[in-house]
Order: sequence, then C-alpha cells, then structure tokens
Amino acid sequence: MARPKICISFDYENDKNLRNAIRLWNYNDNIDFDVIDKTPNEIDSYSISRIKAGLTSKISESNILLVISGEYINSPHRDRYEIGCINWQNWECKKAVELGKKIILVKLHSDSKIPTELLGIKREDIIGLELEKVKNAISNLMVH
Repeated sequence: MARPKICISFDYENDKNLRNAIRLWNYNDNIDFDVIDKTPNEIDSYSISRIKAGLTSKISESNILLVISGEYINSPHRDRYEIGCINWQNWECKKAVELGKKIILVKLHSDSKIPTELLGIKREDIIGLELEKVKNAISNLMVH
C-alpha cells in the first residue's frame, strides 16, 4: 500500500507552530506517511479564488485531512461570505468532504470545538497532537 499523504488544516494566525512541528515528522524515519503542506500565505496571493485553487490542489493530492481544532476553529473570518464558509479551516473541511477524503480531527483540548462543516461527518477524533495518536488514527482510517 502506498504511503498515506496528509494535508494539514490549521489556523494560520494562531496554530502555525503546530503545523511546523508536524512538518518535521516528514524527516522521521519511523513514520509511514507524508505530510503535504500549503497555506494561503505560501500560495502567495490574497485572491480568494486563487487560494481556493491552491488549497483544493493540496487537498486533492492527499488521502487524509488532518484538522487541528484550536481555540478559533469556528471564529468568523472577515472574508467569510466570499470564502463561502465561516473561515478557511471550515472551507478546507467542506472541500475534503466533497472530495471524499478521510478526516482526522485533532482536538488540542478535550473541550475543543468541532468545525461546523464536520458536524455529523465520519472522522477519527483524537485529543492532543501526539505522533502515536496520529499514527493510530491513520491506521484506523486506512483499514476502513
């Protein structure tokens, strides 16, 4: 079986340090998945349609969307009407569901919220961003 490809959904303003930690997992010989990372700032555009195209491309390349549920997971973005969802993370979740991707929701705390777009959607939930928990969630998803 090919190595699963993981796309990260995170709050750029508040949780990019966690994204950076996850990116380092690509250099760990003891993991059997690849992390795909592309954020709106890396797409180098403020155009909503260009950002959507770049994010769609990265989500399409992945098997799994790993969603980091931080404090602001359901906070409204100033461009929410143009985005078509309350914020970018919720848009990424909606796109992943549309594309039939598997989803891991990483709740940073036991009381972390579920993204609005993932309510009622099948997914693997874990509490805390720990490599072993993520590896187990990937295993569970790839079996089903």
